[in-house]
Amino acid sequence: MRIVLKALFGLLLVALLVWRLDPYAIGMALARYRWPWLMGGLALMVASWPVAAMRWKLFANRFRYTRLLGLTLVGQFYAIALPGQLAGEVVKAWRLAKGQADAERLAATVLLDRIIGTISLLVVAGAGIAFSTRRLPKGLAPFFASLIFICALGIFALNLAPMRNTVLRVIARLDHTRLEHVGRSLRRAIEAWREFGQSPQRLAASLGLGLVFQLLGMCMFVLLADNLAIHLPLADWAWILGVVSLAVLIPVSVGGIGLREGALVGCLGFLGISGEKALALSFGIFAMTLSGAIVGGVLELIESLRRERLPAKSRDLT
Repeated sequence: MRIVLKALFGLLLVALLVWRLDPYAIGMALARYRWPWLMGGLALMVASWPVAAMRWKLFANRFRYTRLLGLTLVGQFYAIALPGQLAGEVVKAWRLAKGQADAERLAATVLLDRIIGTISLLVVAGAGIAFSTRRLPKGLAPFFASLIFICALGIFALNLAPMRNTVLRVIARLDHTRLEHVGRSLRRAIEAWREFGQSPQRLAASLGLGLVFQLLGMCMFVLLADNLAIHLPLADWAWILGVVSLAVLIPVSVGGIGLREGALVGCLGFLGISGEKALALSFGIFAMTLSGAIVGGVLELIESLRRERLPAKSRDLT
C-alpha cells in the first residue's frame, strides 16, 4: 500500500506540473525527439553500467565482474520499482551478502560505493557552480560543500580513535542482550569500514570512476537537451545534474517520478527555459533510466525462474 501511495504521489506531482503548463506545448516538445539523439543517449546510459560495476569491484574484488554488473542492473530495477533510489542499493547489498561468511563486509562495499558515487556527483556539481557564469542561488555552493564534507567524514571517521571508541562503546551496550548478534555484526562491519578507509589508492580509483560515471550522465543530459533546442553551458548542466540526482534520492515517490520532473522544471526555469521543454527533457531522461531497469528486471526474472527450477531438479534426483 505504501508503494502504491508513493506511486500515486509521484504521478500527482507530474499531473500538477502538466496542469500548470501547456499540454499542447509539452506534446510539441516531445515530438521533437529524434531517434539518433535517443540512441545516443541510450548509448551513454549503457556505457555507464560497466563503469558502475567496475567501481564496485574495487571493493568487492573476489566476485566476478559479470556478477557485479548483473547486480548493478538488478539494483536499477528495484530503484525504479521501489520508493527512492536507495532501495536498489539495499537489494544489491542483500543479494551479494546473503549466505556469505563476510556478509557485513560485503554490505559495507555497497554503502561505500554509494557514498563515493555521491561525492563524485557533488564534485561535478561543485565544479559546475564554480565555473558557471550565472548568478546562482547563494545557498547552493555551501549546500554541496557541506554534503561533500559529511560524506568524506563518513568514510574516514571510524579511522579516528575517539570516534571509533565512542561507537564501539555504544555497540557494547548490546552485549549480553537479545541483540548481541547485532553487536557482533556491527563490529565486523566497522572493522571492514576501517580497512576500506585505509586504502587511498582504491578510494582514489573509485572516485575517478565515479567522476567518469557522472560525466557520462551529464553528457546524456546535454545530448537529449540539444535535441529539444535547450542550449546551456556545460557548467550549468553539471550543477543541474547534481540537483536532479539528489532530488530523486528522496524516498517519497516510486522511481523518482515527480521529483525528477519538478527539479528539472525548477532548475531550467531559473535559467529561463520553458517548463514544457524541461518536462519533455525529464521524460526523455526517465526513458533512458528505465532502460537499465528493464534489463535488470529481465535478469531478475531469469534468476527467479532459475531458483524455482532448482528444487524441482533436486526432487527429480531423489
